[in-house]
Amino acid sequence: MAIKTCLMIGGSGMAGGWIQNFTGNFGDRVKIVGLCDVSREVLDRQKEALGLGENQLFTDFNEACAKVKADFCGIATPPQFHSPAAIAAMENGMPVICEKPIADTLAGAKAMVRTSQKTNLPCAIIQNYRYSPNKQELVRIRDEKRLGRLQHIVGRYACDYRVYESWGKAWRHDMDFGLLFEGSVHHLDMLRFLSGGDCETLMGFGWNPEWSSFRHYSSGFYLMKMTNGVHSFYEGNSSAAGITNCWHREYYRAEFEEGAVEIAEGNQMTIHRIGHNSEVYDAPKIEHFGHLHLFDEFLSWLDGGSPSATRIEDNIKSFVLVIAAMETTVDGEPKQIANYLSDLNLYV
Repeated sequence: MAIKTCLMIGGSGMAGGWIQNFTGNFGDRVKIVGLCDVSREVLDRQKEALGLGENQLFTDFNEACAKVKADFCGIATPPQFHSPAAIAAMENGMPVICEKPIADTLAGAKAMVRTSQKTNLPCAIIQNYRYSPNKQELVRIRDEKRLGRLQHIVGRYACDYRVYESWGKAWRHDMDFGLLFEGSVHHLDMLRFLSGGDCETLMGFGWNPEWSSFRHYSSGFYLMKMTNGVHSFYEGNSSAAGITNCWHREYYRAEFEEGAVEIAEGNQMTIHRIGHNSEVYDAPKIEHFGHLHLFDEFLSWLDGGSPSATRIEDNIKSFVLVIAAMETTVDGEPKQIANYLSDLNLYV
């Protein structure tokens, strides 16, 4: 496989992790030939590390997309810049791999879908939580019907962010719907992934306890009916003071016809059957974990392999769950997910 050249939009924080992955784990498959970041300090630091010249550094993504000729564009910026940067990249002939969420608005996300379809260029979205051994093993249990048919799934996320700025950045505490946009975007996608169906109806509500460090809703309960008849329930809590299930330790319980499966921290699988001792074992290892899986899958797609499982035409079905959860929180009405996607041609 030939080395793929990359225009990287974003150079620090999460984007810095991308750059380390590309250079450290995919150095034989990826070469960064352009870098865009609003910070000149970041550009100067990465310039030395990547061996880039001044003509390969940009502070404006439109200029970068117009001037850099690369095999693909990686985007790891705040969400409000995802859609315009991705559209600029695709309109300049570059496939895109982009951090979640797709965009900061439904209109922006749909514009990305339409641009990918219009240009016929691959566009994939990062959903790294899918690619851990215990999640993959739960899906195998479901698909192989080891415990019969799946009835429902419960998911729980709970972090203690009661102190202002304890969630890394102040803006996460100050933004509207911080729980949903910064947290639940992972978990609602995970419930869709684990259930094996798309969401048909979503309902629920959010709230903000008086002792919260957040300006807006930091907790919520949401219920989903999936297209395959499975039901899913989600508890999100960024003001947890007792039992926590924070990042990479989220709790999921899948109730099957012949038993139940629990997963949380680590790779331990626990299977319960009435009248039997619980079965506990470690999930089989997977070749690539998290971002590594998604980068490998995307690069293989560019080489003619199968499209990424989290390609934008599929992932928007997860993104709209965040939008629907926001709206049901405000008006208290159940949301029919098909209504959010009716103006798109989604053939996946």
